[in-house]
Parts: sequence; C-alpha cells; structure tokens
Amino acid sequence: MYTLFEWLDEWFKTYKAPTLKDGGYDLRHTIEKHVKRNILDKPLDEYTTLDIQKGLNLVKSNRMRQITRQVYNQAFTEAVRLDIVERNPVENVKGIKHAYQNGRSLERTEEKELLRVAKKTDLYPLIVFYLLTGARPSEPLALRWEDVKAKTIRIRGTKTLKSDRILPLSKELKALLNSIPQKSEYVFPYDYQAIQKRFERLRKKLSFDCTLKDLRHTFGTRCLESGVSMKTVQKWLGHTNYTTTANIYSHITTEFEQKELEKFSKNNRII
Repeated sequence: MYTLFEWLDEWFKTYKAPTLKDGGYDLRHTIEKHVKRNILDKPLDEYTTLDIQKGLNLVKSNRMRQITRQVYNQAFTEAVRLDIVERNPVENVKGIKHAYQNGRSLERTEEKELLRVAKKTDLYPLIVFYLLTGARPSEPLALRWEDVKAKTIRIRGTKTLKSDRILPLSKELKALLNSIPQKSEYVFPYDYQAIQKRFERLRKKLSFDCTLKDLRHTFGTRCLESGVSMKTVQKWLGHTNYTTTANIYSHITTEFEQKELEKFSKNNRII
C-alpha cells in the first residue's frame, strides 16, 4: 500500500508530468508546499474526509486551496481507478469557491516600455512571441521548428482539447522566428522555472507590474481592438467555449463599439 506522499510522487511522475509542457513545475510546487507540508503521511486507505479538510484549511488563499483540493481529488480518483484504494475521501470535502481574476491587458505605453526593457535581455524574442500569439506562459517552450510552416504555426497546448491549435503566421511573427538561431529542435529551449525567475528580474525594472499571462491577455485585447471577430480570437487563444472568450473580453468589445459609434455619429449627424 502506498502512503500519500509515495502515491503523489508516483501519480505525478506517471500521469501528470508527461502531459504538462512545463514539466509539471507548478504542480510539483503545489504538492511540496501545499500538500506535504500540511498533512501527515500515512497509507492511502487510512485517510478520512476530515484529514483532507484539515490539510486544506492550512492553505491560506482560496485560489490555492481550490487548486490543492483538485490535486488531492485527482490523485485519489486515479488510485480508486487502479484499485489501490476503495474510496476517494475528497468527494465529501466541502467545495471551495474562488472568484477568478482575469489577467489585465497592458496599456500601449506599458507594452512599449516592456519591449524596450526586454530588448536588453535574451528574453526579448520570447516576450515578443507572447505578444504576437497570445500563447499561455508554458506553451512557447514546447514549440518545435517543425511546427513552423510557410503560412501557419502550431501551438502545442494541453489544457483543453482546443488548446492545441494552428495560427496563421503573420509577417511580424515570421520575421521574429527568422531572427532566432536554430540551435535545437525547440525554438525556445528554455526551462520554465528559469523563465519565471528571469521574467521576475525583468519586472523589477518596469514602472508597472505585469505577469506573463498578462501578455496573453494583451494579445487578445489588441485583436479585438483591431476588429478581429470574437470567434476568431477564441480559436487563436485556444478557448474551448466561446462564452469564455466573450466573458473575459466583453468590456473590450463594449469600449471598441463605443468608439465605432462615435465615428458614426461624427459622420452622420441627423439632428
């Protein structure tokens, strides 16, 4: 019989890490910091709902508590499927509500400042890639040269069925890729953890705060400001549901439509 910590290590190595483009760095961090530090290690079949609930109560933020509950639930669900244990004690753990905060779009002045500062570092091509594709933080690190075609580029995603997607290759993106030396099969042969640390150092040189995810949101915003349809933005961002895109960017379309209405009013005065 596995103990919880032994099973988490086996579950992570066998079922999770191979499917995650960042090698599972964030998930491993969650397991080490928010599971193993907050619960006693014992055989899997000895855990009760109360044990899990007490461990979750020690996680400070609602968002991280929600993520940690998902880790427990997925690990125990797999153990039940494999007949390692008979039941999943997480099933009766109280659900955790969290008001999800969407990333923000950079102002155009902020975008220019970011590019100016990034240009002095070797992160510059990667930063530009995020802004030109709306890729999730770890997705560029899975990009292979074979994914780049004459007119398209494949973004290898694993978050949803539609996260693996094909984007048109813009002139700017093509020029960027042509400027990158082909030293390996990967376009950006970096470690995800190293990217996070280097971006953190870059952030400290900016007059504003931002995250890598904000660059994805900036891409989506620029698309809609340019008149790209919501359906197309959904496809390019790899959202499974149209409503996800619409809910995140509804304020952008409202502002854009107001500006378009002002143009109409200016050129078509009736009264």
